[in-house]
Amino acid sequence: MALLAGDAVETLLLAPLPCLQISEDEAILLGLWRDFSLENAANAHATLALLAEGESVGPIAKAMGAAIDRLVATGFDMSALAAGTMTHQESPK
Repeated sequence: MALLAGDAVETLLLAPLPCLQISEDEAILLGLWRDFSLENAANAHATLALLAEGESVGPIAKAMGAAIDRLVATGFDMSALAAGTMTHQESPK
């Protein structure tokens, strides 16, 4: 995430924690994590190419892929990130 923040084409905007809606940038990041968890590297690389400087795309993709691998190895069920498997839930105020 430090590479993505440091080499981003534009500053990523994240909503404050108590916000009831996610921001567009947060939705893009969730999509990236979904793509990596579904082993769809082509989509992830295409998205990263729009977000970061060219030479940073590979290292960012490698780091995100490694993070997913470690999450899966520790027992996290990443299939929940797949489209259509999650229901909308508002955060409590």
